[in-house]
Amino acid sequence: MKQTVPVPSAHIAELFFPYMQDESKVVDIAERLSQQPFYRFIETGMVLQPAQARRLRDISETQQVKLTQWMTFVLNQQGLNLSSPDRIQRKRSMKRACELVHRAAECGATRIAFVSGSDPGAAQREAAKSALGETLEQIGEVISQYPQMIMQLEPLDRFAHKCQLIGPTDETLRWMQQLRRTCPRLYLAWDSAHVALNQEDPVEALRQSGSLVSQLHLANAILDPHDPVYGDHHMRFGAPGFLTPAVAAAIVAAARQLPDDPRLGEPQYCGGDAHHAR
Repeated sequence: MKQTVPVPSAHIAELFFPYMQDESKVVDIAERLSQQPFYRFIETGMVLQPAQARRLRDISETQQVKLTQWMTFVLNQQGLNLSSPDRIQRKRSMKRACELVHRAAECGATRIAFVSGSDPGAAQREAAKSALGETLEQIGEVISQYPQMIMQLEPLDRFAHKCQLIGPTDETLRWMQQLRRTCPRLYLAWDSAHVALNQEDPVEALRQSGSLVSQLHLANAILDPHDPVYGDHHMRFGAPGFLTPAVAAAIVAAARQLPDDPRLGEPQYCGGDAHHAR
């Protein structure tokens, strides 16, 4: 099987977080980034204003950059949760997510991304994963209207900081391999900080995840639970975090060995806080 070649991507939602609520500035930044040859993928939050969506689509098409949009920010702001144990809230969340798929398509996005929702605890975890799977199947039906689009779920840490339902690699892969029978456009947005916070070896976890990974985020974190900055705070590379240049290089080397998936088109490498993708 053909192996992947990482391609740089800029995550505007993290690199320029103070501008997140100003869609005009977000699109301005996307335009400037697209005009230089390094970044060929761009990540944003949702762009909902029609005029800015048209601008973003034009930028993507004329500059030949591909676009990932994260619906996480909108869902969180509206108190929504794709894996909520409350059926009514989960239905509202699914409906809003499906609306956002259409909005992302208007922007020219080829990838729509999100997180799973908070972990309800061991007693309710399997039921929550089943509910999330049903939700993603519904979202997947909407995405199937757009042949070039896939959806990406980012596993987060289970117990350290973000405390999300979908987190540890072994558990995630078992659940996802079952789900992909009915949700074939679902992939993983893999993040080194959350893997490390789950007390896993990032290189080994990335290798295990294989062709399910569509996007790679290189992110640093302090792993000492007694440190006041313990957790995922999007810190710069190096000590006191675990992600030294040598560790980052080992992760990128492992990413180059991931099997290629033709559905992904051009593979991604995302740089930023720092992020990478296929």
